[in-house]
Amino acid sequence: MRFLHFFGDGAARQGMLHEVFNLAMLWKLPVVFICENNNYAMGTSVERTSNVVDIYKLADAYEMPGDSIDGMSAEAVHEGVSRAIKRAREGGGPTLLEIKTYRYKGHSISDPQKYRTKEEVEEYKQRDPIAQVTDTILAKKYATQADLDAINKRVADTVAASVKFAEESPIPNDDEVYKDIYIDKNYPFIKD
Repeated sequence: MRFLHFFGDGAARQGMLHEVFNLAMLWKLPVVFICENNNYAMGTSVERTSNVVDIYKLADAYEMPGDSIDGMSAEAVHEGVSRAIKRAREGGGPTLLEIKTYRYKGHSISDPQKYRTKEEVEEYKQRDPIAQVTDTILAKKYATQADLDAINKRVADTVAASVKFAEESPIPNDDEVYKDIYIDKNYPFIKD
């Protein structure tokens, strides 16, 4: 796979993205565009800012394949992304996937979240993808609860160590701001 491009539902209403869609289809680029649609951009619903509320349908204007995927299901996301990647690898060009998901917290710590109700948030929490995949893992005996607890502890320890490292590290030099901005073909993960 050469390109995966992630953006939010707010970015779907920016002209630059449509220029990219046009060129990607014109040149049949092997790219999967993934719109993570959590319904609210920063704090305004898609319905209030766009005539096209099913973002995957934007692909129709470019004769690009597009699909809507339940982002609250890890399995559905895996299957949908796998199909799009296979298409790109086989020379089929780009695909637009709209992953319909939800964020439980505000867009930032200063977000009062007055654009949605607590009931709405709780409704989505009942479909939490982490809880769903955990239930599947346990039901199919892919792992035990003890295995999952050990994984969660490793993750929490890694995050804590990362925070400690960041807090204890010196402030970077000013020239760091210019590093790693553009892709360098010498990076090992870029394949021709």
